[in-house]
Amino acid sequence: MSRETRVGWKERVKIPAWGLTLKALLDPGAPLSTLVVEGVEALGRVRDDEGRRRLVLRLAVPVARGKSRLKVVHAFYHRRTRLGEAPGRAYVVKLPLRLGDQRFEAEVALLEGLSRRQHFLHLGREALSGRFLIDPSEAYLHRVRPHGAEKDPMLPLLGEIE
Repeated sequence: MSRETRVGWKERVKIPAWGLTLKALLDPGAPLSTLVVEGVEALGRVRDDEGRRRLVLRLAVPVARGKSRLKVVHAFYHRRTRLGEAPGRAYVVKLPLRLGDQRFEAEVALLEGLSRRQHFLHLGREALSGRFLIDPSEAYLHRVRPHGAEKDPMLPLLGEIE
């Protein structure tokens, strides 16, 4: 039986593949996790490690307030979905995340142009369920170790876009 990790209503979450740590709001009322991005661009298809052709997305992720604080990263397209009553469909990617001592993969919908929000990453019930116990009276219970600049794992594949 696995034990749930106690977390606050907001925490810092690492996205190791991108070398980013973002403030996250833990929202068990939302079914799907979301990440605010300034832009999404479909670059083309490449073969992943398993030989499947996958669509690569280029994302401009805000790491702080203001347009000068964007980091360009890449992710494989997973699916598209409707979010609430918003028009159109949002891209969804699968991201490896780290919160406290837990490492897990979550489906994250990409929301464009909402960079005025304080928390760029919202973790929904799908990512939280069975892993975390949220204490609404606490915030930032888990320290984040400084991260070194990691290379984007997609960069070697980008030369092979079809």
